[in-house]
Amino acid sequence: METKYASVFAVVGSGQESVVEVCARLGVSRKSYYKYRARFAAEGVAGLEPRSRRPRSSPGETSPEMVELILAARAVLPGEGWDNGALSVRNRLLREGHQPPSWRTIHRVLVRAGVVEPDPRKRPKSSWRRFEFPAPEDCWQIDAFDYRLSDGRAVVVFEIKDDCSRTQIANLGWPAETTEGAWECVARGIDAFGRPRMMLSDNGLAFSGKLHQTMVMMEKNLVTLGIKPITSRPWHPQTCGKNERGHSTLRRWLTARTAPSSLVELQVLLDAYQVAFNDRPHQGLDDNQTPLERRVAARRHPAEDADVFEPATLVRHCTVKPRGFLGWDGHHIAVGRELAGRTLLVFATGEDLVIFYHHHLVRVLTLDRSRRYQPLTEPRRRDANRDQLLIDLDAAAADRADPRPAHHRPAVSAGEAPRQGRPKAVAQRSRRRPLKERNSADTLTAAAHAITPELSPMS
Repeated sequence: METKYASVFAVVGSGQESVVEVCARLGVSRKSYYKYRARFAAEGVAGLEPRSRRPRSSPGETSPEMVELILAARAVLPGEGWDNGALSVRNRLLREGHQPPSWRTIHRVLVRAGVVEPDPRKRPKSSWRRFEFPAPEDCWQIDAFDYRLSDGRAVVVFEIKDDCSRTQIANLGWPAETTEGAWECVARGIDAFGRPRMMLSDNGLAFSGKLHQTMVMMEKNLVTLGIKPITSRPWHPQTCGKNERGHSTLRRWLTARTAPSSLVELQVLLDAYQVAFNDRPHQGLDDNQTPLERRVAARRHPAEDADVFEPATLVRHCTVKPRGFLGWDGHHIAVGRELAGRTLLVFATGEDLVIFYHHHLVRVLTLDRSRRYQPLTEPRRRDANRDQLLIDLDAAAADRADPRPAHHRPAVSAGEAPRQGRPKAVAQRSRRRPLKERNSADTLTAAAHAITPELSPMS
């Protein structure tokens, strides 16, 4: 190109062609012709070489100091177990008191630095159909995923998330995906944040029996507390997408730390994760907004003239006394001698109490402040739920006394007397182990592992 322009200048200088003719033949403007001719006259052929088109000044250019901060934040985030994309980097810098550019500018900085490979074929977020409940506690999502301890033991982690604010309601490490574990996780969430209006889950038997035309204990207990259980469409995990996406975040966070060797150590990590997650900006919310901040901004405010007040729901673990009652606010509540020494779960909303043993409903009552002792009012022989509870207690006792499978145990003699205080109709039932809500035959039953103080902050 430089030689070509030099020969053109020679042709014009000899008078063989005019400037207009040369520009028309080369397809350039006369302004460009005279610019290159001036460079040629001043610098020779070197003046015709291509030059940088970079502007002399760039007032909007990202400063080198900010570029260093961006790269440093991206390098630190993975070590803490968090995502290190452009949005996460920007939120981190904002929380540290800096004034970073937009996330798009940060992305271009990362691409120029060679730490990000652009993927224009990636499906844009705007193409997804999103739904979000308008206020906190309108709907919670519950799900569980598998996790392995440092010794290779397989456990599960239950996770509950608020649909509107993305708040991490509760996390719980448990031996298997059972109704008892799901119910304990729900109890922790209600104790910390109150009752939701709905509970969304997939169709696992730990959460729902809809696909089997039945209601599992989890659903029955939710209905007892006034919570509506709903499920996603089969083979459509996108309905529970907020929780499914949250699993990957929690897995990444756990991977960045030393693997726990027990459920107690795992629970310590999960509790720390819940605090850190709820106080960290979430990409699905407004700019630089944390889940706890969204809870405050999006909560419903009752009308000034509204006289309806819904008290908060308290959740506590209470141990049954040897005489078959538990203590609550100076009152003795009868639950039955067969539960003596066991830990029950109490949900209290004002004067209304709902009492569970693991996932079994034990009693529903309204506290009578005029009397200290609250007796069992309904005839116990008509309580089918208590009959099932007694069967499970017998099965758990048999498991502890004889760890062999049920079909290897000696048969009970026909003349053996039933246990004292047990309803006759229940005593005559088969001693076969009842069916539990579980995902596989080898999962632990609810009676196989009692609630321990290490796993229960409400004991």
